[in-house]
Amino acid sequence: MAAMSQTDRFEQTLSTDSSAAARHYRDALDYLFCMRSAAREEIDQAIAHDPGFALAHCVRARVLLIEGDTAGAREVAAHAEALAGNTSPREQQHALLVGRVTRNETAGTLAMVREHAEQYPHDALPLSFALGVYSLIGFGGFTEHHQLQVDLLESVAPAWPEDWWMQGWLGWSYVEAGQIGRGTELLERSFEARPDNANTAHGRAHGYYEAGDLNSGKAFLREWLPSYGQQEPLHCHVAWHLALLYLYEGDYATATDLYERYIRPGVSNALPMFTHIDCAAFAWRSRLVGQPLAADQRDEIMQFAEQHFARPGIPFVNWHTQLVKGEHDPAAASAYAEAVAAQADTVDGLPFAVAARLCQALSAYSREDYEAAADMFAAVLPASASIGGSNAQRDAIVATYVTALEKCGRARKAAGAFRGRGLMSV
Repeated sequence: MAAMSQTDRFEQTLSTDSSAAARHYRDALDYLFCMRSAAREEIDQAIAHDPGFALAHCVRARVLLIEGDTAGAREVAAHAEALAGNTSPREQQHALLVGRVTRNETAGTLAMVREHAEQYPHDALPLSFALGVYSLIGFGGFTEHHQLQVDLLESVAPAWPEDWWMQGWLGWSYVEAGQIGRGTELLERSFEARPDNANTAHGRAHGYYEAGDLNSGKAFLREWLPSYGQQEPLHCHVAWHLALLYLYEGDYATATDLYERYIRPGVSNALPMFTHIDCAAFAWRSRLVGQPLAADQRDEIMQFAEQHFARPGIPFVNWHTQLVKGEHDPAAASAYAEAVAAQADTVDGLPFAVAARLCQALSAYSREDYEAAADMFAAVLPASASIGGSNAQRDAIVATYVTALEKCGRARKAAGAFRGRGLMSV
């Protein structure tokens, strides 16, 4: 076994003799947590200094996942597991969890992450697999996934010193769970300590949205976004948040310009799933406020959806594909809703059933059966959080429900549907 003389930023022992490998590993992990592409170069340097450093290969696997190279991530993670065989129990479990996530072995993995966090509360990378809306918790089929994330982080937070990574994630979790002031305070402290952290900037965007503070949100994102290169993994989504603020302000020209420059499929450098979700949501919300995108812009989104998501898959993605279909024609919307319903008949799990019902409601909306659409949305809304996504993302569901109510003459009910929902109630 290698002499364990090096430590990570959280003062946990690392199985490497190389101080240079440990230094590059620490920097790579921080860049990874900031959603910065510099993590790739730093972790490659760490591995170059010590090819047998198991946890460095774990970070590399995580970087490859973010880059969309799932096959490469699995290969690297398997190598990390093999290398970890002669390391500490913490590092062995760490590598095992990374391997399970890269192989998409979700059954039981969240429980393992929780157990690992209880044993090793400072081991941030395994814990990170449970954080965010596209995580083991966020895509776990829970209707209360925001609160579950709060509960998990609060269980380990007492063991942490003042740390920007923990503050950022706990702050964003509080915001999504309705504790906006408490969450915003933590996010601001995190941002002061690490202003290059895209995850924290993203969390602050959610805080402004939930608080209904459109002007402060625009000012913050306009100042911060130019410092985050368009090639970076979260650029498209943070730009989406800024475009959304302009859309709700009524500045449709600026919102559409941001979409055209930073969000649409032809310019986004995000993973296809993220690009698809952001483009579908922006196009649909633009339609709902009476400012639909141009025909060529809608066609580009449809072609992208057909290329990457022609068949139903992840429930949250299915809902967004249904939005794209609904932009084009009722027949396409109906056919896709039927395909999602067929998937739900063969795959167990609340998110699949909920996505099918949401898609059926949207199909009714697309064929202008607003009465039926409103009734179907009302019935499924209480369980809609089970498909995942943030409050801001799922507001597209509520917005469509409200519009359906308005179109079928039920204005009084529509008036109260957004009450308390941040910018959506403006």
